[in-house]
Amino acid sequence: MSSHGNTYSYESDSNSDIEDSRHLNQASPALNHQKDSPRPLIDSVRNAWQTRSNPSYDLLSSGTRADTEKHPHSVQMALTVVSAPRFRRYVVVYLSLFLLCLATWKWILYPRLQERNTLLRALDPATAEESGGWFGSSSPPALDGLILMKNLNPELIPDALGESDGQTKSRKRLVIVGDVHGCKDALLALLDQVEFSAKEGDHLIFTGDIINKGPDSSGVVDLAREKSASCVRGNHEDRILLLRHEMERTKALDGPQKGDKQIYSSKQLRERELARSLSKKQVEWLEQCPVILNIGRIPTMGQVVVVHGGLVPGLELEEQDPASVMTMRTIDVDTHLPSPESNGLSWAKMFDKHQSILFKSLQTAKEDPLSRTITAVYGHDAKTGLKIRTYTKGLDSGCVKGGKLTALVIEDGGKQSLVQVRCRDYTSG
Repeated sequence: MSSHGNTYSYESDSNSDIEDSRHLNQASPALNHQKDSPRPLIDSVRNAWQTRSNPSYDLLSSGTRADTEKHPHSVQMALTVVSAPRFRRYVVVYLSLFLLCLATWKWILYPRLQERNTLLRALDPATAEESGGWFGSSSPPALDGLILMKNLNPELIPDALGESDGQTKSRKRLVIVGDVHGCKDALLALLDQVEFSAKEGDHLIFTGDIINKGPDSSGVVDLAREKSASCVRGNHEDRILLLRHEMERTKALDGPQKGDKQIYSSKQLRERELARSLSKKQVEWLEQCPVILNIGRIPTMGQVVVVHGGLVPGLELEEQDPASVMTMRTIDVDTHLPSPESNGLSWAKMFDKHQSILFKSLQTAKEDPLSRTITAVYGHDAKTGLKIRTYTKGLDSGCVKGGKLTALVIEDGGKQSLVQVRCRDYTSG
């Protein structure tokens, strides 16, 4: 075989081996007797090829030396390691672990750490001095016809010990329901699901916004009155009641006025019709709903209060601003100014952190530190949805928009459970 480059003559190599064999046979007569005296073939092997000059082997060895000079030993070892399948598998595994750790830090750990630092900064008294004082430093404005706070009848509060006297069912239960928004069918289904019975010690509480948007606001109010329920004033009750008083003043309760369709939007027309449809007794019942319902102390929960929107942490209940309590969703980090907007720091997160710090600071006290903490049960924030934390319980799960209607059931001994039913969407049509 030949080519234009280097020529390796395997045939000449073979011929030279034959000549060597003949030469060795002539030089060593003893080898001619191999057939007669059996000996191992290894004894016939000679290394004469190593001492002979052969262009074929010279070319091969020179090529090997060139490769060695071109790739030093360390580089060759590195290339060998890199090209190994096991090394490639290790690279894939460790790279995947690195990317997983990076993603965990970026989207889970770092945001939580940043939020924790923000909450601690927001609750630091030094922040109040820098910002010129926190919201609530002055007395809240008094609003005519509005009840700021009521205390729940102590006889309705669950007992300290559950299943007392060998009973299998709690003797007293509080059933706290999120925003109903006129969805009477869903409310009936929920009460049936929890096996509600006022005669057996159950008490129904609403977190506000039981009317408006849905198909049967009047029916929900009548059902609440029938069950002797407690309630708090939500932003929708507040708006409809204020609208009704305005319509009374302008004598617009008798029926639609000429030009209403040109003046008001379809949403405003529906609200005016709702305000017009409420009976005097229904209005009176809604007006007796306070902004804050103080339930009292419950085992494992501390002092429990029900509001519609939220509470400013660190501020006494009597000093809370009524309008903010009905509408807040977020809170300013520096000033603690509440806002109805969704973009910002959740008031519930700040409140929960504040109560957690308070609880830890009271652990060395003689009295039960839990008795000094407050747990707030609220609605209003359907966008965030159901949010159950240690010291805040958000129950608005978007029933009127086709979500769920949620009830927080508190039994004897402070046992808590959630019950939900699905709702129809009354906003799409």
